[in-house]
Amino acid sequence: MKLTHTYFYHPTHVESNESVIEQFESQGVSMRKIQEALGRNNRFVIPKDSKETTVSMGIEAAKGVLKQSGISMDSIDIIAFVTCTPEHQIPCDSIFIHQALKGKRDTMCYDINANCIGAFVALDQVTHYLNSSATAKKALVICSDQLSRILDSKNPVTAFCFSDSAFAFIVEKDQTTSGLVDVLYHTDSSFCDTVLFPPQGHSCSLPEELTMWDTSFDGSGSVEFALDKIDDFLAKNGLSIADISLFLFSQLSLKNIKAIKGHYGLPEEKVPFYSKELGYSGASSPFLALHQYQKEVKPLKEGDYFLMWTLGAGYQAGLMLWRY
Repeated sequence: MKLTHTYFYHPTHVESNESVIEQFESQGVSMRKIQEALGRNNRFVIPKDSKETTVSMGIEAAKGVLKQSGISMDSIDIIAFVTCTPEHQIPCDSIFIHQALKGKRDTMCYDINANCIGAFVALDQVTHYLNSSATAKKALVICSDQLSRILDSKNPVTAFCFSDSAFAFIVEKDQTTSGLVDVLYHTDSSFCDTVLFPPQGHSCSLPEELTMWDTSFDGSGSVEFALDKIDDFLAKNGLSIADISLFLFSQLSLKNIKAIKGHYGLPEEKVPFYSKELGYSGASSPFLALHQYQKEVKPLKEGDYFLMWTLGAGYQAGLMLWRY
């Protein structure tokens, strides 16, 4: 199973976090401390007068990865669209993407919302589907979110945390030993009311409502999960920390990455972090780290292993071991 074609798309408008930081600092909020923990300088934002949407960004990312790979839509058997800010609920947005890309008739299309762990779950799903299918060979996974329209600019975390962007990758079934080795999930639903949109649910929602984000939620429980389980997870698969070529961790918090990196003594060059320049892209963040690393540092070689750790609101975390 190959995961070699990736593509990142973002709006042209870039916002610096410096003005946001200064605004909150003038109110006595220690934004420098939050900035240091999250690790942010810039973010991509769709301007309010723009016609760009979650779907249009997803289409651009999909076009980009198809052009780059030379793969035709006639070869795509699955379109999985990962988003927590869908443009439509009926029909699912993957149908609009199928139409825009002129996909073939015998294509499975579906949307998935697992928040920031969504692309991780989608890769797990499409890999198993391709492995079990007698006919399907390629899946197109697209992640796209326009979080700027539902985040509270008065909340010191959400005011400068997220980027509007889209990311696409292609999963291909082949005859090599590459692919998904193992996955481990961890869910602690006691945090289900810390990040909410709509805050009171759709049955009680009001126009212009924004996401409620309890600033006490920092994902630290998912870090404890990683610290507790990574060694056993690798040992179960006959590997150790030294066997991993690249560690792809959620790009939500630099503080969380440093905690895991310090605990295991991981070398800096094996733990990429790109949210400082690109902002946090949500579900695609560990995949974007893979994309940027291979673009800016070096490509992974066949047989290399990467270990992915990420989390989604509520919360759910996961570890994934992939042989490249």
